[in-house]
Amino acid sequence: MRGGHTAPAPRMRRPPMAKKPARKTPTPADAFHEDLSRDHWEDDPASPSLMMRMIAEACGTFVLVLVVLSAALYAPTMGNPMIVVAFAFGVAMMGALVAIGSVSGAHINPAITVAVWVAGRFPGKDVAPYIVAHVVGGIAASATTLALTVSSPAVAGPTGVMAGVSNGYGDRTGLGFPLLTALSVELLATGLLAVVFLTATSTKAVKAHSPFAVGLGATIVVAWALPFTNAGLNPAKSTASAVFADGAAIGQLWVFWVAPVVGAAVVGLLYRAFGPEEDFASVALRDLKGA
Repeated sequence: MRGGHTAPAPRMRRPPMAKKPARKTPTPADAFHEDLSRDHWEDDPASPSLMMRMIAEACGTFVLVLVVLSAALYAPTMGNPMIVVAFAFGVAMMGALVAIGSVSGAHINPAITVAVWVAGRFPGKDVAPYIVAHVVGGIAASATTLALTVSSPAVAGPTGVMAGVSNGYGDRTGLGFPLLTALSVELLATGLLAVVFLTATSTKAVKAHSPFAVGLGATIVVAWALPFTNAGLNPAKSTASAVFADGAAIGQLWVFWVAPVVGAAVVGLLYRAFGPEEDFASVALRDLKGA
């Protein structure tokens, strides 16, 4: 204290406030990525359980593979084997949509399940269970086909049966198409099949016409792809025949998983971006499409 005056107390300085980082304005690409990576689905108590849907998909795939493999085995005795196999494939898909479409969606094909999921019309958590059901149903159908045919004296053993109807390229096709051709054909053919399925089962499509549209589209696409690769288009069907065939079929099986799944996924992405507004379950995607 000096001269009767009290010295002023020192003032406390507040540390400078840290600047808040500027909030990034989301772009359409960010919204699209968020929508694809998040699961916006909620279970509907009124819909069939996952187990019921898996059973339906396994049964549908069983019938498809049983019919197609049987047709492929005996088609050479019917004059025009390619038309017979393509027709069998198309009719089996048409029947599946009629029989189990209201239960599980009648994908009966892992590639179609991927396409419907990427398109925003199927919950991501159910993709793996559906694919497991497809593979199990397909292998069961292949085993049944073998059990029914190996007793014939005209059949050259179980391995010979499935080697003749399994998918492949190079020396496993009559015309010897190379790997690149096989990849391209499977990618394009499965992509076309996914286009037909997504558009025919859209909420804007006439439901009564969907089975016929999918069946006819499948028939045409399979007839085109048969000379190149024996028309895989369905990884479950390709796996079902390969597991009972020779080692070469197993060695080439990756082609008939990678190409169909990639082709279907590309179509799903395009459909997600440009498809009908009513088909999308995600609010985020609807906001993106309206931006």
